[in-house]
Amino acid sequence: MVETLRTKYAIIGAGTAGIAATEALRGIDPQGDLVMINGESVAPYCRPLIVELLTGERTPDQILLREQEWFADRRVTLLSGDPVVGLEPERNRITLGSGRTVRWEKLLIATGAQPARPPITGLSSVPVLSLSCQEDVAKLRPFCRPGAKALLVGIGLIGLQAMSALEELGVTVVAIEARSRVLPMILDTEAASLAQDRLEKNAIDVRVSTKLKSVSCGAGDGRGYVAETEAGEEIGFDFLVLATGMQPDLSLLNGAGIMSERGIIVNERMATNVADVYAAGDVTQYHNWIDGRAEVHAHWVNASHQGRIAGVHLAGGQTEPYAPLFLNSLRVFGLPIITMGASRVDNPKGADVHVARNLSRPTYTRLVVRQGKLIAATFVGDVERAGVFQHLMREQVEVAGVAASLLSHDRTAVEFLREMHQESIEGEVDWPRSMDLIQRYRKDHGHTRWGRKAKHE
Repeated sequence: MVETLRTKYAIIGAGTAGIAATEALRGIDPQGDLVMINGESVAPYCRPLIVELLTGERTPDQILLREQEWFADRRVTLLSGDPVVGLEPERNRITLGSGRTVRWEKLLIATGAQPARPPITGLSSVPVLSLSCQEDVAKLRPFCRPGAKALLVGIGLIGLQAMSALEELGVTVVAIEARSRVLPMILDTEAASLAQDRLEKNAIDVRVSTKLKSVSCGAGDGRGYVAETEAGEEIGFDFLVLATGMQPDLSLLNGAGIMSERGIIVNERMATNVADVYAAGDVTQYHNWIDGRAEVHAHWVNASHQGRIAGVHLAGGQTEPYAPLFLNSLRVFGLPIITMGASRVDNPKGADVHVARNLSRPTYTRLVVRQGKLIAATFVGDVERAGVFQHLMREQVEVAGVAASLLSHDRTAVEFLREMHQESIEGEVDWPRSMDLIQRYRKDHGHTRWGRKAKHE
């Protein structure tokens, strides 16, 4: 007879969003039955840290999101290694790969994202690897021998993680990007130029505005495989790493009646169009107050915020409406970068752009103000004050009169910021860094270095 588990709450996904939802839910309802379904066979872990498994800096136990005792203490039934294969919201039923079923009263979908796979001819004929889960690390490690040559496709955040780890392991890296600049989803043209310069100074062969047409077996540059770009250039390589971005994992939605476009559509409470069904994290699509469009932004900070909101509403509580703020914190071979808001847009319509730069260091700061509100900020090289600008943007503080002076440490700027944060900056001004949740998820600011051994600082 097939086993059926009955629970008040079911959470599909055991990543950042699912963990945050559990914490918030248990703060309101410490007793209601809760089943969390973890599709992977290993304990829930912090995905951004898997690069450190590849380099040997950490072990699997050191990247866990929570210890086993944490789940037991919160009365969470954690089901690992038995993924969901069927979702029937009209029957409040989940079917697992083992045949077991879970009947729920309220459901959270936090299935995250999966690697996007570009249309490149011949992928099945070459070693194709990625870096999005622990299983990927095990597959990639045997290829990472000194002197090997990797062709990395996509210079976004995941690509940056991968190339820095490969370089550290002695692998030669050719990194290509279809768009005209590196990190195109978060950086404007000038910031991207600084990042590319740092990559090239650290032995990464960077090629932007380059699209792959095909890959195949063949002796290219003495290597086992060869790639042809759309421009007709040939690149020899030993293995291919795809880092062409992530897309929401919507595999469970077929026929479930849950509305989605690029991601699951949620409102400010993380509720879907189906009663008692919520979604949070990288799987969602939600309204962006900056440009009014529905967006997908896969980032653990947003996943944490969304998870907490969803958890509160699952338990019957209330929260402030969710107003997303896109944040990224990284290091490009020692060069720190923090971005927020619509940072990738060079010339936002109807906005004023304020820039301060010192290219000899290098440092670059860019603030974008529209209708008196900060809608984008970029900090390259000097990130110490990023935390206060996160507050200004998140709270939509009026900054029109002082925007230009905020790039400096002059009296006008200091007095304005002191007025905003009087209780926290009395005495010595000490701006908090923007990634204030990192410690909670067993991370530290150093993990975002993504290439710590810079050859040229």
